[in-house]
Amino acid sequence: MTIAIVETLSDSPLNPEEPNDTSLRVLDCLAKRHATWRYSLLSSDRHRMICTFDAPDAESVRESYRKGGAVFSRIWAGELLKPEGIQPQRHPSLLVVIEGTYPPIGEEELNEIGSKTLSCYAERGIEWIQSYLSLDRTRLICELNAPDAESVREAQYRVGVSFDRVWSATILKP
Repeated sequence: MTIAIVETLSDSPLNPEEPNDTSLRVLDCLAKRHATWRYSLLSSDRHRMICTFDAPDAESVRESYRKGGAVFSRIWAGELLKPEGIQPQRHPSLLVVIEGTYPPIGEEELNEIGSKTLSCYAERGIEWIQSYLSLDRTRLICELNAPDAESVREAQYRVGVSFDRVWSATILKP
């Protein structure tokens, strides 16, 4: 199985907690393609959502969304990156997501960036939970426990690592 990531950016607020015909069609299509919803992250303003799936491939999820008539911005396959040792737990009131798009990141460069970033995070009371890195190594989404999104932005600026967006999130589970 592959981890598939669905990114949605919407002009109108998203309401995934209220099942509708579209979401039910997508879930049915996903089941037929042997894909399973893991969880989703919804921005506090409800205009951004990241959904994660276990699926045979990203195309299975893409086909399900298209056939079901669901809106999405991007769907990609990725790998899960977690801290070594004890796995931090998500704290719902502190959950922050940071997204970045980069030229392909090599393993050495990723480790170097991670080392700089994590030490700066620690100084600000930010805890890395886990990340998803696209298989082409150009897209990175990180989940953090942080006092607020601004403290994450400040840390990123301080270490000189660019990012696309940072947002406070709520987790939605099956």
